[in-house]
Amino acid sequence: MWLYMCPINGGLLDPRLKPTAEDLAMLRCGRVLPFLAGDDHLRDVGWNYCDKLKKSWWEGTVEIVESHGKGHVFHLMNPTCENAVPLTRKIVSFLNQD
Repeated sequence: MWLYMCPINGGLLDPRLKPTAEDLAMLRCGRVLPFLAGDDHLRDVGWNYCDKLKKSWWEGTVEIVESHGKGHVFHLMNPTCENAVPLTRKIVSFLNQD
């Protein structure tokens, strides 16, 4: 999706994938729920984002969900697989919180 939305980009080093602490501090939400897949080529980018978010001046909470042994968008490719069902439930639960 990244390449489709931004055909001209700097790959994984693109600054839009690495927001500054100042930018992260301006997030208006109080909670973030990043999903990382253990075999995803973007896994390290996701972990770096989470680390930077936690170290920024943003005052929200970060709850990281990692699916070990899974690849990028595995839950969309096979939404009824063993790991996708609990992931979907986690998303629904997160969205239903106040």
